Amino acid sequence: MIAASRREAQPALPAQNQRMPYTGIVLAILAAHAAVFLILLGHWLVAIGMYPRAVEACAGEYERRPVRATLLGLVTYGPLFVLLLNAGKIGNGGVRLLVLVAGFAALLAGFVGSAGLALRIGRNLSREASLWQQGLRGGVMLALVFITPVLGSLFLLHVGLASGFGAVLLARPWRAKSVAALPLVPVPPPLA
Repeated sequence: MIAASRREAQPALPAQNQRMPYTGIVLAILAAHAAVFLILLGHWLVAIGMYPRAVEACAGEYERRPVRATLLGLVTYGPLFVLLLNAGKIGNGGVRLLVLVAGFAALLAGFVGSAGLALRIGRNLSREASLWQQGLRGGVMLALVFITPVLGSLFLLHVGLASGFGAVLLARPWRAKSVAALPLVPVPPPLA
């Protein structure tokens, strides 16, 4: 009884000494968003650096047929992504490996295709910049849209990767493009 009366008699702590229990949670969410932002931007810049012609072709598809790329991506990428998410439930090891390889290949193709979308956005932001700068500027803008809580991270990110996969399928960057032969022009004899 005496101990209870002593607890009641103690004055309340000042506001600056109270703990803020949610600071760690807020910082963890902020760090996760920053990590996703940098991961997306890194994938797009690496794709632009390693496969510039494929990314250019995907950017062209986004310019000509963005709706078709998105719809084709949703129809083809969607089932592959669902299979990838459920790969742990597959009992056969060989089929599981095949599903994992196909799912991650589709994911990487989606990143290459969506790098074309980032490049397209960067071209609209600054036409005179180099390919690298266009990709960086467009990638920053697209990554900011993709990490927007709820709408961006739960919907737009997946639609963007699916449309990138569709853009890769429409652009078909793996096919060999024939280079037109240069016409032979006779060289005049030197003047002596």
